[in-house]
Amino acid sequence: MAEEIKLPPEEEPVLPAAEEAKLIDELQKMEYEPLLPIEKKLISWSIIIGVVSLGLLIWVSYTSSPVSIKQGIN
Repeated sequence: MAEEIKLPPEEEPVLPAAEEAKLIDELQKMEYEPLLPIEKKLISWSIIIGVVSLGLLIWVSYTSSPVSIKQGIN
């Protein structure tokens, strides 16, 4: 895990003890933070753009290459 970073005293958040204990309990109960719908859309769009770009680059490399990959280099 990452090292714990200590904040200067003037920047440390002040929480009452009961509220801090409640926060720790809630964080321990959470297995993961669910994604928001917009995050799901951004992830899916990123994957789609990546796959389409990869396909486009492969197509460009096949059509613009002076040596056909099927023939090989002699």
